[in-house]
Amino acid sequence: MYQVLARKYRPRNFIELVGQNHVSRALTSALERGRLHHAYLFTGTRGVGKTTIARILAKCLNCETGVTSTPCEVCATCKAVNEGRFIDLIEIDAASRTKVEDTRELLDNVPYAPTQGRFKVYLIDEVHMLSTHSFNALLKTLEEPPEHVKFLFATTDPQKLPITVISRCLQFTLRPLAVDEITEHLTHILQKEEIQAEQDAIWQIAESAQGSLRDALSLTDQAIAYGQGAIQHQDVKEMLGLIDRTIIYDLVLAIHQNQKQRVSELLMQFRQQALDVSLVLDQLISTLHELALLQYLPDLSLKYSAEINKKIMQLSQLISAQDLQLYYQVACKGRADLQLAVTQEQGFEMCVLRLLAFRPLQPNEVLVSAPQQVQQQAAQVAVQALVQNAQPYVEEYQEPAAPVVEIQSVVSGQIHEPSSDDFLDEPMLDVTEPNSIANSDQIVFDPASEDVLFDLDESNDDVNLVADNADQVEASSDDFLFDEIAPLNDVVEAETAKPQDNIAVAVQEEDLFLSQEQMPIESVSEVAAAKIVNEPILEFEQPSLEEKRVAVETVSAQNSGLMPQDILRLTPQQLEGDWTVDKWEYWFRNSTLTPAVQELAQQGVMTGQIDGESLFHIPPQYEQLLNQLQHTLEQALKNEWPNTHFQVKYTEVEATTPYSMQNQRKEKAYARASELLHAETAVKDILQNFDGEIQNIQLK
Repeated sequence: MYQVLARKYRPRNFIELVGQNHVSRALTSALERGRLHHAYLFTGTRGVGKTTIARILAKCLNCETGVTSTPCEVCATCKAVNEGRFIDLIEIDAASRTKVEDTRELLDNVPYAPTQGRFKVYLIDEVHMLSTHSFNALLKTLEEPPEHVKFLFATTDPQKLPITVISRCLQFTLRPLAVDEITEHLTHILQKEEIQAEQDAIWQIAESAQGSLRDALSLTDQAIAYGQGAIQHQDVKEMLGLIDRTIIYDLVLAIHQNQKQRVSELLMQFRQQALDVSLVLDQLISTLHELALLQYLPDLSLKYSAEINKKIMQLSQLISAQDLQLYYQVACKGRADLQLAVTQEQGFEMCVLRLLAFRPLQPNEVLVSAPQQVQQQAAQVAVQALVQNAQPYVEEYQEPAAPVVEIQSVVSGQIHEPSSDDFLDEPMLDVTEPNSIANSDQIVFDPASEDVLFDLDESNDDVNLVADNADQVEASSDDFLFDEIAPLNDVVEAETAKPQDNIAVAVQEEDLFLSQEQMPIESVSEVAAAKIVNEPILEFEQPSLEEKRVAVETVSAQNSGLMPQDILRLTPQQLEGDWTVDKWEYWFRNSTLTPAVQELAQQGVMTGQIDGESLFHIPPQYEQLLNQLQHTLEQALKNEWPNTHFQVKYTEVEATTPYSMQNQRKEKAYARASELLHAETAVKDILQNFDGEIQNIQLK
């Protein structure tokens, strides 16, 4: 008759015992020296060997060869204990005999000598189920039993035992078995049974057993039946309804890289498989914890298979420490709020969306939290005060261009479209649009920050953008009111022609002051705002229309036949030999580095040998940020070229950097896009019929 693996391979001596070395060592020493206690208490979770150790101890006490730690296994007593028919081993299920009357009946037989063996052994399993009266009745006998009596207690819940009982026993706490121990034991048993099994499947069973060897053997029996005599990894996952850990890793990577489409696919997969989302979230939190540990303890031994260990090591090198801390905090908060959601699926999906929505604030960013309406009201009040004191303000106003752009954007009350750089493949942070502040809290770059990572783009696009906004202010629907009361033809002509001398500016100011009392306050505010905005813009030397036309023609001649995206595309490089700027940019923009590391890499230049001595030159102001990200950059280089010896030199970079090269490509792409747009027949007709012009061209 078939016997289940858990019973067939139950250990028969301390040598066969799996794990629990601290228990077997203590009991072996006591048996060899004859220092035997009269009561032992074995505690621990299910399936870790409590009853097995108690039976081995009973066999050691009654073996016909004498009290020994290595029973002979051939005498009548050893065979009777193994077969469960030894008369002096009295096994009692406390769960079914909880009453004090049952305990009294047991105690009545204690004084009598053993019938067959050397000791009468009382093995009481699940002893915590006894009633309070039963424990009280047992106390006296337990404290001073006859010499031929030994009490062996086993329980999974020692907290329910009275302290008076625990104090009368030698307590041994059995620990849950490690995954490696269970895996090794299962492999040994399956080899004896001559059953084919995949190593990943055995490891999955060992992990699912959660430290219980009996559970692992029971799952092995089930897997053999499910796999028709063989144990396959896929069959085990289907049988247990487990989540493939690679899905969790894919989810973490998709969240980190902001791949919304991939996250959507994974959420749909969770729905289709009807997975327990609380279990998915638990594994997500555990994965984030392991990733954080591996970043600071890279030599930490993982308890997974070799394939999964490799994936989790690679993932730990891609995600920064601050991102992991934020992800872990959000996931733990989502786990606590899971019961508060309408459904657990809803709570889990909102937690994933929250992970996508938030990211840590960088050192060179500030939080803008003022509503736009409040900004507009404050700007109007400020403009009124400026109009009343215009003359001293004009004389004293020497603010830089960046703050002026911010004032102008508030007065115009217009929200510009995203930057023309948004269509780039690489995930660039947009730092050239201070006008894109919305009503909600947003993160913007602080130009005054000492540790700013990316310099502001000082190209002509920004100047043109400000000029366009100023023109829009002039073209406001309220301007006709001002013209009816006090015509400002001189001012309009001067603004249109972009005056270059101080005389035209003085005429503007005089007309503005003369008409101040007659014009409505709204138009005064707008004109004053346009005045303030355009004042510092005069400091920039604007190219003439002829110069722009020549520049466009030059770019067109160089890039004829190319589309803007072709101009922006990097030329493939052969990554061998000496480092060049082109090779360095091509490598890091096509690598798996995080956006933050790539943004830092474009500020410097790599010299030296590929797969050899490599020296990275970068300005000193980036030293603090590079110290945080240097390990990631160095590890990525060594993964690609193992012989790389990476060094950093903080010095001013006079050579062309990838950052400046990218800006040049953007300017050429913009000029090419403008040329293609003006070449469209429909656009030409509109410009000719309506005497119009194209402003604020953007690439998507």
